[in-house]
Amino acid sequence: MTNTSGAVGRFFASPGFKFFLICGLVVLLLIPLFLVWALIEDRQHRADSVRREVAQEWGASQFINGPVLIVPYTVLRITGQRKDRVEQLIEQRATFLPQTLNIKGKATTKVLHRSIYDVAVYTGNLEFSGSFDTPDIGEVASDVQSVRWEDAVLALAISDVSGLKKTASLRVDGSSQLPFEPSLGVPSNRIDGIHVRLRPAAEIFDAAGTQLGRLKPFSFDFALTLNGSSTLSFAPVARETNVEITSDWPDPGFTGAFLPNDRDIDATSFSARWQIPHLARSIPQAWLYSDNELDRMRTYQFGVNFIVPVDFYQVVSRAAKYAMMFLATAFMAVFVMEIRSQRKVHAVQYLLVGIAMAFFYVLLLSFAEQIGFLLAYLIAATATTLLISAYVGSVQASMLKGLAMLVILSLLYGLLYMILQLEDYALLAGAVAGFIMLAVVMFSTLKVDWSGERQGAG
Repeated sequence: MTNTSGAVGRFFASPGFKFFLICGLVVLLLIPLFLVWALIEDRQHRADSVRREVAQEWGASQFINGPVLIVPYTVLRITGQRKDRVEQLIEQRATFLPQTLNIKGKATTKVLHRSIYDVAVYTGNLEFSGSFDTPDIGEVASDVQSVRWEDAVLALAISDVSGLKKTASLRVDGSSQLPFEPSLGVPSNRIDGIHVRLRPAAEIFDAAGTQLGRLKPFSFDFALTLNGSSTLSFAPVARETNVEITSDWPDPGFTGAFLPNDRDIDATSFSARWQIPHLARSIPQAWLYSDNELDRMRTYQFGVNFIVPVDFYQVVSRAAKYAMMFLATAFMAVFVMEIRSQRKVHAVQYLLVGIAMAFFYVLLLSFAEQIGFLLAYLIAATATTLLISAYVGSVQASMLKGLAMLVILSLLYGLLYMILQLEDYALLAGAVAGFIMLAVVMFSTLKVDWSGERQGAG
């Protein structure tokens, strides 16, 4: 019985038991770390909510789809046979895309401040020009009874029409000025936009007596001034679409199905040019129109994101993902100091060290919202390093071990900052650092009497 109780006592006093106890504390500290991650997510959601509020007031992300030509026509539908034969005229609409479309725009940007949050917004001055070929209803339907050319409309879909800040007019063949009207000009449509009825521009119709006849080929141009935020994108609606955008924003992010053919980015501005042929999109030049039919172009949208350079919520979230590795490394450093000295470190003291390291992320997040990420990181890392080093030095009654902990934590937080800067190589750098830390712990504890047998024998 004495031998058994002695063996149990040696086990609970052994470095091996202390090691597993420390591992259990690391797992226990997942609870405050999860609370930290939840706090980061909550603050990021709050920031996104503020950006949406600003977008509603200034103008949301803008997606411009068009212009397109929409022409109503009727077809004869026959149902039943003989006495039950019923003939019915059904009205439908055909959509025709332009032959050419040239968009030249300048986006003037600024950063709006709402509370502690920054939102990138812009005012876009866009000039559209292009041409339509003679529309052929035969490309859409073969059983056409009549075509109402006089009711043809030129429609332009805009994702957030509340961002339009000036009236706009369409110029046809360089002469007729036709004002744009709200909506797409077709019934039962759920897409926002503006439209122009082409009836007043009689010169683009083949006149037949007093009636307006078939549409002739025509050119068009118009200008838009609209507010937006975050993104400005377009649809490649023409047989040949050319877009050129310039802006005073230094941090663009090109997005969508097509990247610019040419781009020029410097410290204060950027310019980009796209040239997209119709062969690059799997959409015909004419089709039968129906509700939300213009959304088929959304797959091929392209444009630019106005990126706020420092999104510190994402950086802090990435830093928190390495918390377990750095927490375990700090615990192992304290553990090695403990087994090489005569002074024991209680489990509660390990727990307090872990809570201090978890609180580093709270400090980092709260200061980053006020003064930026770099300065916040310096303050949070310095405060945490000094606190833990002073505490470990006091527990071990050794200034030398406190200084050693200072060096270790400084290296850890320096390594973490380097990993955060290496976005593309963050995983590789973290994996290599973790492997090196594991190797150091393995060889520094190589001669440890994990079972405590030598101590019991002594």
